[in-house]
Amino acid sequence: MKCYDCPRACGADREGGKTGVCGGGKNARVAKIIENFSYEEPCLGKEVTAVFFGGCALGCSYCQNYKISRGSIGEQYDDSALAQLFDGAKNAIDLITPSHYLYAIERAVHLCKHEHVFIYNTSGYETLSAVDRASAFTDVFLADFKYADSKAAVRFSRAPDYCDVATAAIQRMRANIKDVWTETNGERMLRRGLIVRHLVLPGHVENSIAALDIIKERLGTDTVISLMSQFTPNGVGEPNERLRKIEYKLVVEHAQKLGFNSGYIQEFSSADGKYTPDF
Repeated sequence: MKCYDCPRACGADREGGKTGVCGGGKNARVAKIIENFSYEEPCLGKEVTAVFFGGCALGCSYCQNYKISRGSIGEQYDDSALAQLFDGAKNAIDLITPSHYLYAIERAVHLCKHEHVFIYNTSGYETLSAVDRASAFTDVFLADFKYADSKAAVRFSRAPDYCDVATAAIQRMRANIKDVWTETNGERMLRRGLIVRHLVLPGHVENSIAALDIIKERLGTDTVISLMSQFTPNGVGEPNERLRKIEYKLVVEHAQKLGFNSGYIQEFSSADGKYTPDF
């Protein structure tokens, strides 16, 4: 069976032993598992079990996890082993870059002996059919919206269609899973729903401003957004300069001007390599 799960639509026969543009084969490749992993979006809970998958369909030049997104780092898990991994998790399970292993995850979820809370942590570069399938087991979509500027999308991710594809995908995520909030000890927790992340890139404030404009227009200002300042040059791709405080400040001020009423900003000190897991 040929794979057309992602917008690259490479048609690789992964069941037949071939690998796709993403680097993935039939079985999921897990590069790292971190128990008690903390997020800057506290509404997801104090700690999650982070499952980092190897490979990636988007392949951004500045990826902080490029060691696993580009290479074959990690151990292959067949369906049974992946289900056992999920069943052994102590917290909500954060599936990091899972899209190219959607079929494997679906098969594993079907074999799980317990119910789990899943966070689908995606680049936003998703087909509508993949979003619909992921919605069957996902509790929270943690989705990037990287580019409004097609030139930046081509330069950094070789994806001229990124804006249109990701806009449609996050709209479908919103349609499929409505926000459900609870309150525990005075803290609001997102039990189901959507968080849209945006990483501010150095030298591309206009891209960030335009991305926020699209989120407001297509999803509304009640959307939970997470503006990230943690860009760190990875030493192999571009951009290769650091984000300036004034750039991040301008993007945050634009979000406030637009009227977003639910979201998160980062301390500027997060733009440091120590926040990237060691693979």
